[in-house]
Amino acid sequence: MWRFKFLNKALVEEIFGEATVAADANIVLTVGMPPMYDAMVRHFNDTYHIVFDLINMVNYITQGIDAAELARGFLSHELIHIMIYEKYPETDMNYAEYYDYIAFHEGFAHLLSYAENIHAYELIDSYKQRFNDSKARLAAAINETDPKTQEQLMFKANTGKYWEKFAAVAGKLYLMKHIDKLKEIYEQGWMGFVKKITDYNWE
Repeated sequence: MWRFKFLNKALVEEIFGEATVAADANIVLTVGMPPMYDAMVRHFNDTYHIVFDLINMVNYITQGIDAAELARGFLSHELIHIMIYEKYPETDMNYAEYYDYIAFHEGFAHLLSYAENIHAYELIDSYKQRFNDSKARLAAAINETDPKTQEQLMFKANTGKYWEKFAAVAGKLYLMKHIDKLKEIYEQGWMGFVKKITDYNWE
């Protein structure tokens, strides 16, 4: 049985309702992943595996981040992914649909694991520019037609430095501006999520 307190526990319970994390999910501790891969979820043989790279996590701790809070944030993030996977399994999708899926998935996971009480989190001035930059990159990526460039953009959409992961950041900040409608947005699902982002004007 899981004995874990999510960041934003009340909000997580409101969004996901009675959804539960599979009891046979495994925590895998490893070393050797590239720096941008500190944690991830993999599904193999009908079991979820939450993978943490210890060296990459230690790098955060040496910057003064509390180890327990770091682990709680990472675990909140990856467990949220699992709950989303359970409701919205990854299926065959085209290039544009990939961005809908990744912005939705990562948007929710990043938002709900970003701070203890995200509902009361102050939207600082720089977020508007971060949103607009990420939205512009997302819109440009959707319209890209060169296969090699598409492949590069799909990688960059959710990989690399935190604020450069344009699909994840656009999704997270869009949801942050719609904090009172998260349950509704989640139930509507991931299809068409990018259009919601690109149609939105930050005020």
